[in-house]
Amino acid sequence: MTQTMKNSNVPPSRSGRPGQRQQERKMREARRRRRFRIIASSILAAVIIIGAIALLIVDARHNDAVTAQMDAQATASAAAALKKANADATATPVAATATATSVNAQGAAMVSALQKEYPKGPATPPPLTQPVQNGSNGLKYIVVKAGTGPTINAGDTVAVEYTGWIQASGKKFDSSFDNGAQPIAATLTQGQMIQGWVVGVVGMKIGETRRLIIPPALGYGTQAVKDNSGKVIIPANSTLIFDVTPVGYAQPQSSTGSTGS
Repeated sequence: MTQTMKNSNVPPSRSGRPGQRQQERKMREARRRRRFRIIASSILAAVIIIGAIALLIVDARHNDAVTAQMDAQATASAAAALKKANADATATPVAATATATSVNAQGAAMVSALQKEYPKGPATPPPLTQPVQNGSNGLKYIVVKAGTGPTINAGDTVAVEYTGWIQASGKKFDSSFDNGAQPIAATLTQGQMIQGWVVGVVGMKIGETRRLIIPPALGYGTQAVKDNSGKVIIPANSTLIFDVTPVGYAQPQSSTGSTGS
C-alpha cells in the first residue's frame, strides 16, 4: 500500500515535448516546401510568358517576311504572264503592239492592287447589288467594276485574275488569288477556255471586273471535273460563277490587217 502511494507521487513524464518539437519541425519544412513550390511556379510562369512574347515577336516578323515574299512572287508572276502576252503581240502592227505594251506595263501594279484586295479568293461569291445582264447563249453577267483599258476582242490573248464557285453550293473550286494572284494567260478561242469565258470575257475592258454566270452548256456540261485523286471538284451539269478581271492582253496575228505575204 505504501509502495503504491509512493509511485503515485512520481511527477508526470515530459516525454510528449520532443514529439511536439518534431511536429513543429515538419510543419516548418512543409511551409518551406510550399514557398519553394510557389517560387518555382512563379519563375516557370515568367519563363512561359517571356517565351510566348518572344514567339509572338518572331511570328510577327515571319509573317511580315512571308507577306513581302508573296508580294514579290505575285509581281514576278504577273510580269511573266504579261511578258508572254507582249511576246504574243510581236507580229502585230506597231500601233497595236505599242498599245498592248503600254497596257501590260501597268499590269503588275494592277495585280499587286488586286492581291491586296483579295489575299485569298473568297470562299463564297461576295453579294452584289449591280443588275444582272443577259449575254449570248444563255450566259448572264454582272459588271462589278468598270475598266478603263482597251476592249478585249475574240481571239485576243488575255491574262486574267479569277475566282470560281459552284452556283448550287456556293463552294469555291479554284482561284488565281489562292496561288499568289498569279494570272492565267489564254487565248479567247474555243478549246483554249470554256465557252462561257470565251463569250463572257469578249467585250470586257482591261481592269474591268465582271461576274460571269455560266450555264452547264457553256461550262463542263454533263462531264464532272475531278482532281488527280479522282475526287469530284465540279459536279456534272453545274452552273458556274466566275469573278474575272483581265489585267493584260495581246492581239492575235490575224488582226494585223495584212493583205498577204
